[in-house]
Amino acid sequence: MNVLPQNLLFTPQPWQLEANKLTAGQSMLEETLFALANGYLGTRGTMEEGAVADHQSCEGTYLNGVYHSEKITYGEVAYGYASHNQKMQQVPNGKVLKLKLDDQTINLADAMEATRWLDFRTATLHRQMRWQSGSGRQLSVNTSRFASLTHPNLLCLRMEILAENFSGDIELSALLDAGYRFSPNKDDPRVGVLSLDDSLALYQQHAGDSDAWMLHQVKDGEFKIASVSILNSTVAPRHISQITHEKQVGQHWLLPLKQGESVIVEKYICYQHSKELTFETLLDEAQQKVQEAKRSGWDALHSQHQQAADAFWQNADVQIDGDPALQQGIRFNLLHLFMSIGKDGHSNMGAKGLTGHGYDGHYFWDTEIYILSVMTATNPELAKRCLEYRYRTLEGARQRARQMSHSQGALYPWRTIGGDECSAFFPAGTAQYHINAAIAHALRSYYAATADWQFMQEMGAEMLFETARLWLSLGHFNARRDGQFCIDGVTGPDEYTAIVSNNFYTNAMAKAHLQFAVQMAAKFRHQDLTAYEQLCVRLSLTESEISIWEQAAEKMYLPFDETLRIHAQDDSFLDKQPWDFANTPPDKYPLLLHFHPLVIYRHQVLKQADVVLAMYLLDDTFDQAQKARNLAYYEPLTTHDSTLSSCIHSIEFAETGDYQRAYEFFHDTVRMDIDNRHGNTEYGVHTACMAGSWMSIVHGFAGVRMRPDGLTVNPHLPDHWQGYTFNLQYQGRQIQIKVSKDKVSYLLKDGESLSLQQGTQQVHLNKGQWLNVSWGNL
Repeated sequence: MNVLPQNLLFTPQPWQLEANKLTAGQSMLEETLFALANGYLGTRGTMEEGAVADHQSCEGTYLNGVYHSEKITYGEVAYGYASHNQKMQQVPNGKVLKLKLDDQTINLADAMEATRWLDFRTATLHRQMRWQSGSGRQLSVNTSRFASLTHPNLLCLRMEILAENFSGDIELSALLDAGYRFSPNKDDPRVGVLSLDDSLALYQQHAGDSDAWMLHQVKDGEFKIASVSILNSTVAPRHISQITHEKQVGQHWLLPLKQGESVIVEKYICYQHSKELTFETLLDEAQQKVQEAKRSGWDALHSQHQQAADAFWQNADVQIDGDPALQQGIRFNLLHLFMSIGKDGHSNMGAKGLTGHGYDGHYFWDTEIYILSVMTATNPELAKRCLEYRYRTLEGARQRARQMSHSQGALYPWRTIGGDECSAFFPAGTAQYHINAAIAHALRSYYAATADWQFMQEMGAEMLFETARLWLSLGHFNARRDGQFCIDGVTGPDEYTAIVSNNFYTNAMAKAHLQFAVQMAAKFRHQDLTAYEQLCVRLSLTESEISIWEQAAEKMYLPFDETLRIHAQDDSFLDKQPWDFANTPPDKYPLLLHFHPLVIYRHQVLKQADVVLAMYLLDDTFDQAQKARNLAYYEPLTTHDSTLSSCIHSIEFAETGDYQRAYEFFHDTVRMDIDNRHGNTEYGVHTACMAGSWMSIVHGFAGVRMRPDGLTVNPHLPDHWQGYTFNLQYQGRQIQIKVSKDKVSYLLKDGESLSLQQGTQQVHLNKGQWLNVSWGNL
């Protein structure tokens, strides 16, 4: 039976997201959903002709890892506060291709019929439109665009124009636009404020007959940016003029149309940045790239791009049989994760990806805890690139530790782009020391999934050790708690509870962090003693310090209430008054927009999973009964005001056998952005939530865990599903797993033979052979 939930904003389709009309109040949402990116550049799904009158629009083209800095203004300042905010850099909009016929601008609002759709398979945005002028002249306009997955500097557009009942000229204006702006909701702290005028200083610009370029210096930053475009057409323009304004450059063409014959216009835009190159060299390199793109042509470039997309889907696709809305949602989410994740080792993944300016484009722990969970298991090379970015910012983390009065070690920033702390609200920012544990968790997960010892030697061990040693500076062996190791003055994942002692999640993750560091030190010592000794000398790391790590892990204080038989979120949480949910109307959520933080801090109320998140990440340290008790206590106190929350609860309800609740939370997760469930997707997608939808299937319903002693699977099939299929990469192997009504099927697609644990049973896989295990044998 197919279950089609109500209140869906878009009709479920397995491989695309489609809109057939303009809906009042939904234009900015569609601009986010139809955004394209390739890891380096991202551009919102705005229309080539620009915004439609009376429809709010937010233009945006962004470069990942490129930013400008702004001094943070405090009413009162104290030692160690973050000094500057880094904001993801916007660049000129190169998508502009405006058409005019009979002095009328051709746009979607006046179309006779129109369809726009995002093709998940090819990461390409399409539009088909028929339009009629006031004089009755009709034409069709089809457009396509993609951010090249093989040439990361390139944004490619194609427009096909067909005159249906006339012959004559049509006007085409092609621009690089550096004058776009947007006025956001400044009362919402989740919404960033970006402005080209505030961030870019024009150095030089030019417009020719078919090419245009702009050179900008980022204000208060070292980056130089070149934006270059070039046009190509299947018919020669009858007239050409240049457009040169302070904030716009481009061409105005008159194109001759013949009835029934298509004219194709291609536009290639290159964005390139540098700190070291001169403007002249930067421009020369960008011009070469657009010229090469023009010579290659749309078909060749799109074919290369599609091959890269195909390779991703081969590794990452999830198929759901019997739930079309969620099939659409999971593929939409996976596509946006792939498009936005940094792929060069110098950038990471913003909380909004490259789809909008929410959170100023900052990188959070979202990457390590959520997004890398997906990439480590499906595209480990991309996970490695993000960890390389953390290694390249390790020196900044060391400096931040010193600013925070820690004499050694490294403290990674809570929110950043270039490596400096950008959080101006320290109770829910800097105090979240668990960022260090998140990076250690990602290292541990990556190594378990790949056995990439070379990476651990070259980068991973240094990050692991430097972040581990910070816990000894932060915490202490508390004589009042029988010498247990306590950590005071931190904030856990639940941002509705701040600056507490012994946050359970933080302590538990610190313990796992220290244990892994001790284990890796021992392995390093055994595998490559010379390299280990050299690293210890460079870090001034001694065996006695490592011994103290082991002691701290063994004696880590983990709050537990003997009366309730649950893990206490922190030392004070259970003593607080529970929040009055019964008398909090729906329009007062999220609480952070309607109540002062101190009001929230005084109550038992959670923004998102905290203890419950620890149960997921450290699942083999809890028994099922304990998980169920913790979940039963904390979920009713959780508002899920954070989109990071539903997926974790879905996983934990699945682990504890409440599959109906697991499915409900999963549905909320997987359709979060498509249906705009939190009412702010117009400012960008929620990348951690998107990753959580994959986690909910693979780690929740399928029960997959990559543990130090091997791969385990404990599958469940939701009642109304016919089956589901997903792919994994594990230590050089490619595995496909199908869960159906009567069996679980395994295919080792590539790699050496493997044994895994399914329930209580050992399952042995050989390359190229399907192995079926009936449910009765689970």
